Amino acid sequence: MESLRQRQIAALARMLHLNSEPSSNGNENYGAPESKGDTAETPIWKVLVFDSFCRDIVSTVLRVNDLRDNGVTMHMLLESQRSSIPDVPAVYFVQPTPESIKLVADDIARDLYELYYVNFSSSLPRTLLEDFAVQTTASGTSHQIAQVYDQYLNFLCPEENMFSLHFSNAFEAIHSPAMTDTAMGTLIDKIVSSLFSVLLTLKTIPMICAPRGNAAEMVATRLDAKLREHIMNSRHNLFAENADDVVAQSRRPVLVLLDRDLDLGTMLMHSWTYQALIHDLYDIRLNQVSITNADDAGRISKKAYDINATDAFWEANAMLPFPEVAINIDDASNAFKREADEITRMGGVKSLDEVSNLDMGASTKQLQRAITTLPELTARKANIDMHMNIATSLLDAIKDRQLDVLFQLEEQLGRQSKASIIEALNDPEKKNPQDKLRLVALYILANDKLQQSDIDDCEAALKASGCNMAPLEYIHKLRNLNQMNASLASPALGGGSTGGSAGPSGDLLGKFSSISNRLAGFTDSSSLGSIFSNVRNLLPSRKQLPVTSIVESAMGSRTPGGLGAGLRSAASGGGSSTAARMFEDFVHFDPKQTRRGNLAGSNANALRGSMPSDGAAQEAIVFVVGGGNYIEYQNLMEFAQRSTPRKHIIYGSTDIVNASGFLAQLSRLNETSLG
Repeated sequence: MESLRQRQIAALARMLHLNSEPSSNGNENYGAPESKGDTAETPIWKVLVFDSFCRDIVSTVLRVNDLRDNGVTMHMLLESQRSSIPDVPAVYFVQPTPESIKLVADDIARDLYELYYVNFSSSLPRTLLEDFAVQTTASGTSHQIAQVYDQYLNFLCPEENMFSLHFSNAFEAIHSPAMTDTAMGTLIDKIVSSLFSVLLTLKTIPMICAPRGNAAEMVATRLDAKLREHIMNSRHNLFAENADDVVAQSRRPVLVLLDRDLDLGTMLMHSWTYQALIHDLYDIRLNQVSITNADDAGRISKKAYDINATDAFWEANAMLPFPEVAINIDDASNAFKREADEITRMGGVKSLDEVSNLDMGASTKQLQRAITTLPELTARKANIDMHMNIATSLLDAIKDRQLDVLFQLEEQLGRQSKASIIEALNDPEKKNPQDKLRLVALYILANDKLQQSDIDDCEAALKASGCNMAPLEYIHKLRNLNQMNASLASPALGGGSTGGSAGPSGDLLGKFSSISNRLAGFTDSSSLGSIFSNVRNLLPSRKQLPVTSIVESAMGSRTPGGLGAGLRSAASGGGSSTAARMFEDFVHFDPKQTRRGNLAGSNANALRGSMPSDGAAQEAIVFVVGGGNYIEYQNLMEFAQRSTPRKHIIYGSTDIVNASGFLAQLSRLNETSLG
């Protein structure tokens, strides 16, 4: 089964090939001399012009080399000043906005390129199409427009089964007192448009469900209407090509739309997996990580690393606990050194840097092997160096902020006493005020029955640490407005394991009180493996987050080992049953039904009429309005992998936000509510 990311890449490749299928023998021969017997057509060399949003779509999944393989010689921003390049066609990839229409029309009027292949990221409204026609006709250049296509690709795919709408600060916008009904309607329509594009890329029409009363219900209602209208009224049903696929029709996914208010805690958690740690500490934007370091002299240096989808190490280790990843980096480094030593020995040189001085007296076979292996070894070295540098920076951050201790506290936060929290807040070794604020916010969210005096004591300790209290104040306001969801207001912080825990959750780092104590002697030449020895069995317990439990209910199944227990905490009862009860009150839609209707409440099981006979859906698309993160994504992927049979889940959100970004939104909302 193709992932969402693979489908988006295929759609972009078709667009770059002027909306025709790429050559069947692959793109790797583009630009190379045509070999004897090679029947591949010579590519049409072209320039690519995109706006900033579409640039982000492309750069998330394609590199410069990929563009070149698809016949793109130059790529430029629509808003930039560009010189004329005659006799060269141009592929435009832009949003369907009046501003983009005018800029494209101006380019055509200036005769910058030979022909114009205009592609819009989503559906172009008829009014804008007519406006485009008027502008190009007025300049007498409409004959140069070779194509106009709606691509339905207005979303980003940072992971194989993860997508983002790239709407910054959506949580803040939805909750802002200044948000008008018109502005809210516009935002909801943008979300619906992007979700329609995701579904069209997947060529599937799902069943839809959402909680009542908030933005998710508005999205569900309008998306159902849009899908229904498209199926019933479109002359060309864009989903029709999959209509005869009986297997696909029998495995229709469930689209679960959720509001971020449902679970604020997951956005504030400290993580212990490689990918989520990187996102928390350094952010991952457009699959790029930027790390700022300061040397002993105080000089600041910034280094950017590209996370490549073809990076086998990243694919294998992104969701693993960081100590295990560090050991794997060390193992990969040692394996590389052994292979490099063998190659240099055969070539008669001391290192790979001296390959230009290969001993020509060596046997032909040895030289051939050395030369053939060199490019692969060089690429591996660069990849290992990248992960080594990232891991080193993570280790420094763990040492400086005591992230291992914080994570261990949060693993069993529902059982922590006020005294242990206050002790952590007053610990001078924990220097980051934001980490302390996150700890207290999670402690409050995980314990509904806390006395006000206990909360006041924690807040006093936060103020003494110099914390900005605005985010916590706004969390209090939200909790007061959403008491009905209090049982799901925190992530799985105090509950039992979801079965099959890899190690004792309460003793994740118990065999050494803090990783920080093991870092003092770390240098570039030190072995990461020696630092993290004996931690292979000290892994975090697998716990199910609220979103995952709701998805489990929506898919109508239970996984082995009592999944759902992870929602239990000292303050809330059985999380799985809570999620099931909550799901029964969702609004439910099936866009394929002839008559439109709400299947909510006691009729929720009617939605499963389109599911397999056992009532369990095997595929789901989960979308959170207001922001998501890699912790939630990984939790859903773990649930899918543990299920029998294995389920297929796609996770998306209005944007992928780390804790710092989410706290900033909460802070601004609090200031707005006071003003």
